[in-house]
Amino acid sequence: MDFYNVSTSGRHLNSYLCTMKHKLSDIRSQFPILSRQVNGKPLVYFDNAATTQHPVSVIEAESRYYKELNANVHRGVHYLSTQATIAFEEARKTVQTFINAASENEIIFTRGTTESINLVASSFTTLMKPGDNVIITTMEHHSNIVPWQLSCQRQGLELRVAKLTHNEILDVEHLKSLTDEKTKLISVAHISNVLGIINPIKEIIDFAHAGNIPVLIDAAQSVAHQEIDVQSLDCDFLVFSGHKMYAPMGTGVLYGKEKWLDKMPPYQSGGEMIKN
Repeated sequence: MDFYNVSTSGRHLNSYLCTMKHKLSDIRSQFPILSRQVNGKPLVYFDNAATTQHPVSVIEAESRYYKELNANVHRGVHYLSTQATIAFEEARKTVQTFINAASENEIIFTRGTTESINLVASSFTTLMKPGDNVIITTMEHHSNIVPWQLSCQRQGLELRVAKLTHNEILDVEHLKSLTDEKTKLISVAHISNVLGIINPIKEIIDFAHAGNIPVLIDAAQSVAHQEIDVQSLDCDFLVFSGHKMYAPMGTGVLYGKEKWLDKMPPYQSGGEMIKN
């Protein structure tokens, strides 16, 4: 009986491993770059935290745009421009659905997480007064540190930094203790790109909102691995890059609640912002 169970378990395991091998083979086949040979062996790529490779569906979509739709978006009334604009706005709706934003107007396309944070740091801080403060954490990526340092210097603001515990996790109580009536924003990573720590962002958001403090979430490392629902989280801003989740390099998203976006002055000026 024991031998039968072991044999049966072994057969099931072999079947499972064969199935997984086929599934992994199917997945690899969707990424053309993985068919390359490096040092005489099939390419193995694990640096997805930095950037992901592109599947055939993305490469073909980009190619199809240049072959069939290439025209200025929002700046023409001819056929190609109209079709390009429709495709562009459909992509915005796709992102809206992906993170469950309340409106497509809350989805701002940027060049990546870094520009998304710079946009908020440059524009939102103009709503603050000298002596106000912004809170970040020790575990932030430079993209979520330097923009705040520079904006705080320009606006005469204080930048406060929440520390980590001896276990290298965010000291949430220390973060809470840093807040006061002059705290105007908290900006924190969802998942650390160095430590792999998943921060309790819902707890932080709920605490901050109790004091009317808006929160920005850096979701660059989490959006490809966890379901993100910005309405459920109730975050005020959320940022991420396309190139870390199979999208083209040089693309990114800033989600912002309309109530904040409507108050923020333009980050850049030029085309697409003139009505008459």
